[in-house]
Amino acid sequence: MAAIDKGHKKLLLITSSGGAGHIQAAQARADKARSDHPDLKIIQKDILIDWMGKRCGKLFVHIWNLSQKNGSVRMLRFLSKNIPLADTLFWPRIFYKALSTMIREDIDFIVDTQPLGTSAMIKALKVARYFTGKELVIEKVITELPTEKVHHFFKPIKGLAQSDRAFLKLISPAPLLCSDQTPDAFWMENCGFKERQVCYEKFPLRAAFEMYRSKLNVAIRRMKIEIKAKNCVEQSLISSAMSLGNLEKESHLGKIRITIEPTDRVATIILGSQPAEGATIEYVRRFIELVQKTGNQGLRYLLFVFCDHPSERRSGLLYRVHRTLHAAKDYPRHLNIIPMCFQDDDVIAALYYRSDATFTRSGGLTSMELMAVARGQIWIHSEVRGAFEQESLCEGMPIWERGNAYYLKKKKGARFITPETFSHSCTPFFRPDRSVPEGEIKSV
Repeated sequence: MAAIDKGHKKLLLITSSGGAGHIQAAQARADKARSDHPDLKIIQKDILIDWMGKRCGKLFVHIWNLSQKNGSVRMLRFLSKNIPLADTLFWPRIFYKALSTMIREDIDFIVDTQPLGTSAMIKALKVARYFTGKELVIEKVITELPTEKVHHFFKPIKGLAQSDRAFLKLISPAPLLCSDQTPDAFWMENCGFKERQVCYEKFPLRAAFEMYRSKLNVAIRRMKIEIKAKNCVEQSLISSAMSLGNLEKESHLGKIRITIEPTDRVATIILGSQPAEGATIEYVRRFIELVQKTGNQGLRYLLFVFCDHPSERRSGLLYRVHRTLHAAKDYPRHLNIIPMCFQDDDVIAALYYRSDATFTRSGGLTSMELMAVARGQIWIHSEVRGAFEQESLCEGMPIWERGNAYYLKKKKGARFITPETFSHSCTPFFRPDRSVPEGEIKSV
C-alpha cells in the first residue's frame, strides 16, 4: 500500500462476497494498514451486498457458492463471463453508491480487491476529486496469480478509457509469461498498461501465513494444532471421526488439541471456501482404500479434511464425511482423518506449511498462500471426468483457476488430480522411504 501521511485518516476498502479470496485479501490489506497507521479508520464495503443491492447481491453469492459446492464449472464460467454485463446493468447504482461513500465519509485512500464496477468507481472518483480537492486514486489489488487467463479482472481494466487509467494503480505479483513474452507485452496485451504502471508486491497474505513464509528451509518439528468447534454437535462429530484412528487428542470447551510428530505423514484436503462436496467425499474414500492396500509400514497418516460451515442439516459435508468414515470396513487404525469446519488463519497456515500433500482448488488467494508457505506436493483438483493426462485435467477448472494452476505448476511443481487418478498419482505418498510425494519443491 502506498504511504499514508498524517492527513490521510480514512481508507475505503472495496471487496466482494463472490469468493472468499477477495474478502481475505481485503483483510490482509486492512491488517497491514492498521499495523502501519493505528489511528487509520477503515470503511469496508461489499460491492455485491452494499452497492448492488442486498437481494440481487445475495442471490449472486448464493448461486456462486452453490456452484462451488456442486463443482459446476460451467455455471462458474457463465457467471465470470458475464461480469461485463453486470458492470453495464449496475453502472449507475455503483457510481452513485461509490460517489456518495467517498464524499460522505470524506475518504482519503481507496483499495479495491475485486473485479466488479471498475469503470463506475473511477468515474465516481473523478467527481469526488473535483468536489473534495483530494488526489484520490484506486489501488486495484489483483487477487489471482497474474496470467493471461485472468479475464474477469483484466478485461474491464483494458476496456477503460485512456483518460481513466491514470486514476487506477494496479497492484500485482509478477506475471507468468509465455515463451519469448516480455512483462511489458503481457500487461499491454491484457490490461492496456505498461509494466512501469504496475506495482509489483508480495502476495496479500494474512499475518499467520507471513509467519510461516520464513520457515520453509527449517527442519520439520513437532507441531501442536488446536481445532475449534462452534458447537457441541460439531465437536462430537470431529471427536467421533478421530476415535477410529490412533491419534491422541485433548477435547474440552469447544477445542480439540492434537500433536503432529515430525515422522507423521500429513495430508490436507481443502477444496475451496465452499468445498466441492462430492469430490471431497471421493478423495476421503480413495485415501482410506489406499492406506488399506499399502498396510501399516510403520507410518502414521493424518488427513485433515476441511468441510463447509457448521450446519444442522444432516446432509452437510461434515456429517457426510463422518458417515463415510464409520461406514468403511476394516478402517486402519494408523489412519487418522480429522474433518473440521473452517478454522482460523493460524490453523490453515500451519497445515499448508506442514502438509506433505495438499489437495486443493486453485482459487486466487489459496494459490498465493500455497506459493508462499507450502513445503509438500500440491495437487490441484479438476472436475473433468474420464481424463488422465495432465493437460486434459486442466479443462475441468474455471478459466481463472486454470491460470492459477499453471502458475503453481510452473513455480511450485503442482500437479493436477481427480478422484479417478488419485490411486495412481498418489502411490508415492504411501511409500515408507519418502517423506513427501515425487515432485516436491521446497521453496519458490
